[in-house]
Amino acid sequence: MTNTALWNRNFALLVIANTMLYMAVYMLFPLLHHWSMESWGCTELTASAVTAVFAVALFFPGILNAYLVDTFPRKQVCIRSMLLLLLLNFAYVYLSAVWQVFLVRILQGMCFGVTLASTGATLAIDVTPGNKRDQANLCFAWSGVLGMLIGVAVGVWYGTSFSFFTWMCVSALLGGVSVLCISMLDVCFRAPLDLPLFSLDRFLLPRVLLPGINMMIVPFILGALFGAQYQSSFYLCMAGGFLFYLLCRYCFSRLPDGGWEIGTGLILMAVGLALLQEAEGYQPYLSGSLIGLGVGFSLSRFLQMMILLPLHCERGTGFHTYQLLWEASVMFGVLAGRYFFSQGNMYNMALTACAVGLIFYYTCIRVYFRKHMLNR
Repeated sequence: MTNTALWNRNFALLVIANTMLYMAVYMLFPLLHHWSMESWGCTELTASAVTAVFAVALFFPGILNAYLVDTFPRKQVCIRSMLLLLLLNFAYVYLSAVWQVFLVRILQGMCFGVTLASTGATLAIDVTPGNKRDQANLCFAWSGVLGMLIGVAVGVWYGTSFSFFTWMCVSALLGGVSVLCISMLDVCFRAPLDLPLFSLDRFLLPRVLLPGINMMIVPFILGALFGAQYQSSFYLCMAGGFLFYLLCRYCFSRLPDGGWEIGTGLILMAVGLALLQEAEGYQPYLSGSLIGLGVGFSLSRFLQMMILLPLHCERGTGFHTYQLLWEASVMFGVLAGRYFFSQGNMYNMALTACAVGLIFYYTCIRVYFRKHMLNR
């Protein structure tokens, strides 16, 4: 009998794999930032660029995504790209110049780009019943956000009792758990479709770009906060706020006109930023919780739009567009956050971004979404 439940064995393994992978990847950001300044004498901005170039490289293999996942076994494409991504962790200790650090980050970004295309845009759809794929995309995206926040919390807590190489091993171990989960998936055989070598399939979908650009406000603000290098407890509180939203979302989703979620989410993030600007007493913990809760509200609605807008057979491409825009915006936020933090007005910049995102949604994206849904 065919399993029609969302949380079947395969999907559960895939969600665990995605959470672990994001933890492994994002814990490197604060670690590499600190290591670049300590070992190579990089400035704050240069060290931020070392981490940010990773997101640029995600786009390099994009036009090959469809060919790779439809010509070769999808699970094997995923596993091999993940293994190369993790093995490159150990290359850092043998480097002799800063340009080599940039090169390794670019290679890791390319591997992560292929991994994203073969998991969220492909395997997550393959192992999910047709009537549950909207929910599957949402849950898969949420697992990545949770893994990201926990990974950054771990990376910020680098301490002095462990060497840089030890932390690289921890990242590789977390990624190894992800590889193990992927290897345990049961994926049905799909005959090759004889696709061209280059295409936009499973890369970028123009139809969802406009709401995707609006969505980028959320990870941009997270990236700006990552660049400020707060304590681990702050990011754990943010993860707690995000988890609280996930536990209570069914109560919120019953309210009419889901568009209110974006307004609520961005306002909560703005309040959290305003409290964080004071940086006194319990406020960093309260602000982290509010920002995490705001991420849950706003991201869920943006992602829902990007899932519903694609036409037939465009779901994977639409979801991968979300993934690429999310990662790119986080990295852009890291750079912008570090620059404005050095100028002493990072919080004003982030609050302005919240306001711009809110205005853009209610004046443009809301109408765009309704219009294109009617013309499906």
